[in-house]
Amino acid sequence: MSLTLFCRQIVTPSGVLCGNLVIENGLIRDIVPSDHPALGAECLGDDLLIPGLVDIHTDNLEKHFQPRPGAQWDAVGAALAHDGQCAAAGITTVFDSLSLHGRKEGLDRKGALAPMISGVDYAASQGMLRVDHLLHLRAEVTNPELTDLMEPYRHHPRLRLLSVMDHTPGQRQTADLKRFEERMVSSGHGANEVTEMLAVHTAWRDQSAAPANRAYVVAMAHKESIPLMSHDDENADHVEESWDNGCIASEFPVSIAAARLAHERGMLNVMGAPNFVRGASHSGNLGARDCAEAGLLDILASDYIPLSMIRAAFQLTEAPFNWSLAAAIATVTDNPARIAGLSDRGAIVEGRRADLVRIGYQNLGWPIVRRVWCEGRLVA
Repeated sequence: MSLTLFCRQIVTPSGVLCGNLVIENGLIRDIVPSDHPALGAECLGDDLLIPGLVDIHTDNLEKHFQPRPGAQWDAVGAALAHDGQCAAAGITTVFDSLSLHGRKEGLDRKGALAPMISGVDYAASQGMLRVDHLLHLRAEVTNPELTDLMEPYRHHPRLRLLSVMDHTPGQRQTADLKRFEERMVSSGHGANEVTEMLAVHTAWRDQSAAPANRAYVVAMAHKESIPLMSHDDENADHVEESWDNGCIASEFPVSIAAARLAHERGMLNVMGAPNFVRGASHSGNLGARDCAEAGLLDILASDYIPLSMIRAAFQLTEAPFNWSLAAAIATVTDNPARIAGLSDRGAIVEGRRADLVRIGYQNLGWPIVRRVWCEGRLVA
């Protein structure tokens, strides 16, 4: 299959150019600078053409598997709904980021893990999905059953990212227990539920299990050559431990000091795009905008809102940040692709996958995703 797109604003790693982009067999075959459309080219006018977004951290599949507390949805249907939202947001590679950690708003994550993975697997095998789905397992090191949950997926073909987490109350993301309790109460959680959240020891949380579990995850990452990230680093000890473990990125560092030290150690910082769009962390920790202003922001992930990635990237080009378009777009395309070892996508470069997004954009407005191609196929 061959397709030629003419665009006056093709965003490449080296800048923006006007020309014809030739697609063959799902790959970018050629990029020809020109002021005029080639014969038979589809003209995109003054819209922008950017690489397909790569989302390395999202809870979105969980939201579709259980759209309301206690109301679980069909696993394949959840995969399709999640996939459709990703495509509409310009995300052409999504890491379904599943947490191996107790319960969340009534969702038994232990019981939900296998159905969610199987639902995506089945939908993919039947050609039902629009975009590329990979797997990111988020290992809660205090979970006594962690190794039993992870071992069946050690060789899963979609498993391409691992991260280590510790949500024990009183540290990292919940270092300020009073603020955490107030936030949970204000969001509608009952007193008993909040008490359970704050408990240091539960059926699914045992701090004494953390050292052995962390060692297991680190060894698995190295043996299987799976990129490893840390989660919610808050202080120097957390970052140094992550670096010693071979983590290549710090996901959602909760202090500017942790983000700065991660950079000094050669790790990249991943922040939530909703945090950036809103202008603050919903949990009261480090703001993604503060991270960007300090020159410490490398990657933006959708976290819990797929459409947030494209908005946050374009906000980086606006005041007070004023990043170049190429650098801003790289935070949601090339940088996350590289950290996950996906050298075949993430940038508009000859020979890479034709994962592309047509964007309509005016300053100070939301970017509009007009069309999306995944490996040269029009999917949205």
